[in-house]
Parts: sequence; C-alpha cells; structure tokens
Amino acid sequence: MAEELQSLLEKIHRNGIEKAAAEREEMLSAARKEAEAIVASAKEEAAKLRSVAENDAEALKKRAESAIRQAARDILLDLKSELKKRVEAITRNRLDEALSADFMAGLVADIAKAVLNDPAKGSSGTLEVMVSPVKCEELVQKLSAAVGADMVSRISVFPNSAAGRGLKISVDGDQVFFDFSDAALTEMVCEYAGSKVSAVITAEDKQ
Repeated sequence: MAEELQSLLEKIHRNGIEKAAAEREEMLSAARKEAEAIVASAKEEAAKLRSVAENDAEALKKRAESAIRQAARDILLDLKSELKKRVEAITRNRLDEALSADFMAGLVADIAKAVLNDPAKGSSGTLEVMVSPVKCEELVQKLSAAVGADMVSRISVFPNSAAGRGLKISVDGDQVFFDFSDAALTEMVCEYAGSKVSAVITAEDKQ
C-alpha cells in the first residue's frame, strides 16, 4: 500500500513538473512573440518617422532654395533699377556738357553737307533744326561759320523746347528725321549701358 502511494505521489509530482515546464515554455514563447511584435512595430514606426522627417527636410530645403533664388532675383532687379537711375542721371549731366553749341553746329554741318550736297536734290534740299530756345542764337552763329553762307540759307533753325537740350533735325519736310534731343540720346546711352551692365550682372550671377 505504501509503495502504491509513493508511486502515485511521484506520478503527481512528475506531471506537475512537466505541466509547469510546458506552461513556462508557453509563456516564454508568447513573451518572445510579443517582444518580436513590439520590436517590429517600433521599427516600422521609426521608419515612418524617418521617412516623414526626410520628406520634411527635403521640402524645407526646396523652400529655402526657392526663397534664396527669389531674394537673389529681387536684389538683381533692385540693383538693375538703381543702376539704370544712376546711368540716366550721369548721362543727362554729361549730355548737358557735351551738347555745346560748337558740337551741335558741327553735327548739323555734317548732316547738311551729306544731305544738301546730294546732286539729285540740286539746290532744293532743306534742313529744319529745332533747338532749345536758350541755345538757338548761339547755334545760328556757330552754324554760319561751320557750313558757309551759301548752305546756311537752306537751313532753318528755330527754337523749340521739344528738342530739350539737344537737337531735332528734319530733312525736306520730315522725309528724314534725326532726333538728337537729350531725352533720345539718354535713352540710347542707357539702353546700351544697361545691356552691358545686365550682361556683367548675369555673368556674375551664374558663377
């Protein structure tokens, strides 16, 4: 009877140990699976966050580059505008000095000799010269000496503020027209200088 009891106790003990071991293994397996799932989820979330961060960083970089390019364009536009104003001011001041009565008389004389000496026109060709009222009298005096009495009779010089500080010359009743007013000359000089300045600025901008 004692042996049977001992055998039963051992069997119960053995079954208990095996059951406990099985339960422990089951718990460990479940814990490992849960841990693996947590790690996988954490990795997935980290990848998502990294992707979002990279996208945000790239978008921020593009916005910054766009803002820098726009700022550079604005600076160049402001610079060109300021340079244009300064070139215009300098040109107007220099033209006032350059458009002397002597210079204008020489200019009219050159055109008169080229146009009025045309054999096809004979003595019928005429030149009309508009000049600033303050320079009209001096120009007439200088012109007489520059072209001679025979040709000066075919040149009409009259004051007109439309010429500004320069000249406007028409040949044979406006068939040919030359605009040497300070406004026209300033525009020509500024257009030429402006294109050169723009080329320099653009070249520097590309470096």
